[in-house]
Amino acid sequence: MRLARQVVYWLLVLSGLAWLAMRVNRRKVLVLAYHGVYTGPSDALLNHDGMHVRERRFVRQIRWVARHYRVVPIDELGTPAPAGRPRAVITLDDGYRNVRRVVFPILKARSLPATLFLPTDFVLGRRGLWWDRLRAMLAATATPTLRCSLAGRDHLLPVRTIAERVAAAEALSPEIRNVPPARREALLAELAARLGVPGRDAGAFGAPLAAGEIREMLRHGVTVGSHGTTHASFLTLGADDLALELSASRLVLEGLTGARVRWLAYPHGDFSPAVADAVRRAGYHGAVTTVEALAAGRGDAYAVTRIGVHDNMTMAHFIVAVSGLHDVFVGLVAAARRLRRRGPAVGLAVPSAGARSR
Repeated sequence: MRLARQVVYWLLVLSGLAWLAMRVNRRKVLVLAYHGVYTGPSDALLNHDGMHVRERRFVRQIRWVARHYRVVPIDELGTPAPAGRPRAVITLDDGYRNVRRVVFPILKARSLPATLFLPTDFVLGRRGLWWDRLRAMLAATATPTLRCSLAGRDHLLPVRTIAERVAAAEALSPEIRNVPPARREALLAELAARLGVPGRDAGAFGAPLAAGEIREMLRHGVTVGSHGTTHASFLTLGADDLALELSASRLVLEGLTGARVRWLAYPHGDFSPAVADAVRRAGYHGAVTTVEALAAGRGDAYAVTRIGVHDNMTMAHFIVAVSGLHDVFVGLVAAARRLRRRGPAVGLAVPSAGARSR
């Protein structure tokens, strides 16, 4: 199945359909969402979802984007599309140290701007991000099985092999993600005790940027946005806690950098109309999501869509994803449905729009 999918991606590229889609979508903005970039061998558990992209893959992607797009600062979102190449915005969530060590030199060499979305508890070194801590605990345990509760029912998860530990991480993540910060910390502490390991070590992938590194990057075309304080899903927070996350994270980042913080990335991409309204009232200029689509040039500034990039993307997959070909198919399907509703005389066959893997 994976091989067949890659063949389809290459056919879409070699046929020119991806290029055509890029031209059709020229007035939209490609907003790329990265998390980290690594060198050396990957780790089958700590990076099992491909959140951190290998360096050589990142270099090829950035080289392609720089050749076909005009890479602009995030503040250009919402401005009229100029003539010439379509625009692209580069964003990086979470503030991993490998951004300074690996990503920044690549962007600086090409004078490309980017925006870092930083959760302040992480970058100030208070605690590792919860998913990194969970994976590091599973990697370090000598316990063969883990007794836990999933969806309100007791389970006994095997954690002997890498595959079993990956499966355990995937099963536990929704339980930890969808609760408020205090409950999340209690769950992690309980898991650490049952696994017989320390609970705060986030592993090699989990090291945060230092304050000096952030300030250095700001002097060379990088801007900073908020990613909350605790990286808690905003949907799990009450109104007062949400307002505090929004205001506290911005104040900390502005104090750290001396620069105004105008943009926010919703942690986990979770938002609602009420959350977006709270972000607006907190004084942010806009917010980005994890909804997979090209961003409308003058769309909702508090629901900006992005294309997420992961280590499981081949180059052909990447080109198809960023071209907006999926968006074109969705538009054609919608147009065909509208035409069909007008009467049986109209016939139009278009490919069905399937979900793009991340």
